[in-house]
Amino acid sequence: MNILKQLKWSAIILAVAYIVLGVVFFMFPSETRTVFSYILAIALIVFGIVNLIQYARLDQTALINSYDLVIGFSAIIGGILIIINIEKFSNLILIVFGFMVLVSGVVKLQSSVNLMRLRSGAWHIPFSLALLNIVFGVIMLINPFALDVFFILLGIAFIYCGITDIIVTVMVSVRIKHVTDLIMAPNANEGGNTAN
Repeated sequence: MNILKQLKWSAIILAVAYIVLGVVFFMFPSETRTVFSYILAIALIVFGIVNLIQYARLDQTALINSYDLVIGFSAIIGGILIIINIEKFSNLILIVFGFMVLVSGVVKLQSSVNLMRLRSGAWHIPFSLALLNIVFGVIMLINPFALDVFFILLGIAFIYCGITDIIVTVMVSVRIKHVTDLIMAPNANEGGNTAN
């Protein structure tokens, strides 16, 4: 059950991240694409430098199984290439964000199927939310909008993803707890009878 709790809270944290990103996209549509590209580029460069430092500090026995040098240089080169080709990479970011919305919908679709298999009468709620989420994702990937409009709609889509992810996660966790309690109840009764 601890693993299920960890998964639940991981899903909720990810959903909150979706909401925060959605608010940022909605409020700052013009700056978002370039800013995220630069943030990723800087993060890669810092990650690369950290790996190079780790490699330099390794003793001779640890060098055989270490790939920190390759990873470090690759990350730094990747970060520099993003900065040099910031416009091209920014366009790629649009596809990535659209794909994230689509994935959120597909995950909810599986959650609705899980609820149906757990015999929950409310499985149709996440199913409907998932279908709308998938439609959002497909529209974002097709992207027939001007850039600012795209990011405003993407912000709305991300906020929708986050809120509905939390709703579905809570529904699934409550149903799993209910089913688990039903399974454990006869065992508890048997234990009580044995004790008597």
